[in-house]
Amino acid sequence: MSGYKNFAVVGAGLIGKFIIDELLKEKAAGKVDTVVVLTRSAGGKDALAEKGAKPIVVDYSSSTSLQSALHGIDVVISTIDGRAIGVQEPLSDAAKAVGVKLFVPSEFAGDTINRAEEVPAYAPKNELRKHLEQIGLPWAAFFTGPFSDWILHQAFLGFDIDNGKVEVSGTGDGVVSWTSRIDIARYVVYATTVLPPSKLHNRVFKIQGERTSLNKVLAQYQVRTGKKVDITYLPLEEVEAKAKAGDVKSVIQLLFQLYGEYGTDEEMNVDWPDFNPQTGVDAILSYKA
Repeated sequence: MSGYKNFAVVGAGLIGKFIIDELLKEKAAGKVDTVVVLTRSAGGKDALAEKGAKPIVVDYSSSTSLQSALHGIDVVISTIDGRAIGVQEPLSDAAKAVGVKLFVPSEFAGDTINRAEEVPAYAPKNELRKHLEQIGLPWAAFFTGPFSDWILHQAFLGFDIDNGKVEVSGTGDGVVSWTSRIDIARYVVYATTVLPPSKLHNRVFKIQGERTSLNKVLAQYQVRTGKKVDITYLPLEEVEAKAKAGDVKSVIQLLFQLYGEYGTDEEMNVDWPDFNPQTGVDAILSYKA
């Protein structure tokens, strides 16, 4: 056992809310003592408190505010999205100052080590681990692939499966490592509460629910639901050009054709043999807005 019982989750949004729920399950079982949630505003505090969490409103520009919130915490789990990724460095400095033992950076999704040069959007997250090593704060990063329960429900990214319309870059046969958010949360909480520091500190954990192509997932979805999905295949060259120009939708589209797969099957889920994650289709069907 890691012996870590006091957790702070930064953010309660897209992935954070799932990690908070898993930690609270462990708290109810007596395996976790404290679940602090750092937020920018008081909105939603009551709901978090009712669940058993301790919400704390912080000023990310104030070291004093951050240190006060992190006092007594063993593990900080950052779920900050790309728009606020810069606050992780001062957050990690504050964590180091008050004796936090482990920092989990917000690197959920693809491979931020080997993909940093190919997909520049990954680079800032990759840089944070270098900072953590410089200040001597152990880290654990979790690579998960796209969130299989969420991604195909996002019309603004070209994935509007609820209305039967999906855009696909290239052929759609690129292999993707998919993982649902609830499975990501389960694995993160398992690793940080069960694994000893020797197997946890300064490690990348590669997690995978199912490794398959977008075309196969869409075909399985249509068979399972009986619903037809109209698929528009976008020329890869056009998507690449837009992605290089900084178009977020095109960057995401490109990942599914060229960069969705990372590592080998043998490298996935190795620290939890009984993981038993959802398949891509099961995750899509479990989605709740």
